[in-house]
Formats: sequence, C-alpha cells, structure tokens
Amino acid sequence: RPAAAEALAGASDGPVLVVGATGNTGRRVVEQLRARGVAVRAASRKPEKMRALGMEAAGAELVALDVLDPESIALAMAGASAVVCCTGFTPSLNFKKDNPAKVDHVGTDNLVAAAVANGAVKKFVLVTSLLTNAKAAGQADNDNYKFLNALGGVLDEKLAAELNLRSSGLDYTIVRPGGLSNEPETVTGPVIVRGEDTTFGLPTDPGREISRDTVAAVCVEALFDKSASNRVVEIVASPDAPKTSPDTWFA
Repeated sequence: RPAAAEALAGASDGPVLVVGATGNTGRRVVEQLRARGVAVRAASRKPEKMRALGMEAAGAELVALDVLDPESIALAMAGASAVVCCTGFTPSLNFKKDNPAKVDHVGTDNLVAAAVANGAVKKFVLVTSLLTNAKAAGQADNDNYKFLNALGGVLDEKLAAELNLRSSGLDYTIVRPGGLSNEPETVTGPVIVRGEDTTFGLPTDPGREISRDTVAAVCVEALFDKSASNRVVEIVASPDAPKTSPDTWFA
C-alpha cells in the first residue's frame, strides 16, 4: 500500500538528494532547488565535477555516490527527506558497468531499496522517458520506441525500475519527458503535462521535445505538490502551448 502523500513543507525539510547531479537534467534540478532555498545534497560519481559546475558555491552539499554501490547510497541518503533520480545510461567504453540494465534498472532499484530502508524519505521522484511502457500501451511497433530501445533495451530497463518504485510503498512521482533539449523554454515552448501512456512521439501528439529546464521544474514541483503523489506524468512542450502555472501541472 503506497505511503500517504507527504509533500515537503519547505526548506526546513531538506536535504533533497539529487542523484545524477552532474547530468544535464540533474544539474538543473540542483540549481532550481537552491534558487528556492531548499537544502540540497548533490550526488554523483564525480564530486570534483559537481564542484567545477559551481554546486558547492551555490550552497549544495556534495557527496560521492555510485548507484551500483549500496554502501555509498546509504551514506549519501542518510538524513535525506526526498530523492530526485536523474540518472541515465550514457555510452562509454566500460559497457560492463555503464549499460542500461545496470544504470537504469539495477542502479535505480538500489536507490529505491535504500530509500525504503532509510525510513525518513518522504518522496521519490524518478525521471524516465516517453515510451517506457510502449509495449503494454500498444506501441511496440512505434519507430521511436524501436530506435530508442535498440540501445541495450534502455526503455525496458527503465520500465522495470518504474514498476519496482511503484510497488515499493514509497510516495513517488514518475516523470516521463519527451526528447530532451538543452535549449531554454523560450525556444521549446511551455510544458504540456499529460497522463500515463498518452504520448508516444507521434506527429499527432501536441509536442515531442522539451527543455531540460522545464523537466527540472516539473521534478521540483513534484516534491512540493501533494497532487503529485503516486502519479506518472508524461511531459512535452510546444511553442503553441499556453503557459501554465506549476500548481496546475498535477491537478
């Protein structure tokens, strides 16, 4: 039975553990949380990179964390009130460790297990992708799904992690963005928030891409909005979309 919604009350709740903080989305989550005065613990395998990105100077606590090392996770999560997971497999020469099954599935499962064991984590926000549940949604032949999933079955691994989080008893929000853009929202357009298994990167969809700035904003809002409790949302953007207030995103 999922935990009752316990959205964070404010800056006094901290710290929020942001995993994958050196990534293009994670760093934006750190930045936006600090802009709101929220205590942040930024986590990645490379604290020196977080330092170089100015996170320590912005007031974030820096911790080393490897999602495949449960001991490092438990240490990083001690005292945290919430987790935002922005990790994702990136191709490297070390495919035995840097692969979707390890990073997007096992690594996320390790974070969830630590959050359950921690007992004080009120919220877990997980960033995955559109088309994560494509097969069950009748989109197994969708070219976007086949193209993305060809890379080590990454969408299938993300789905396994989603299902594990949903059955964990933690209060969760799963955010499935469309194609991630480093352009600002002024270029990609305002966010369009839709329900689970409604958006598939098709020409008939209202949008296909979204600014990473916007993805981060949705993750941050999920921490504070009780309506985001145990929800899966799919988000894209369009220059034609009307700008909406964050307090309506999970309404």
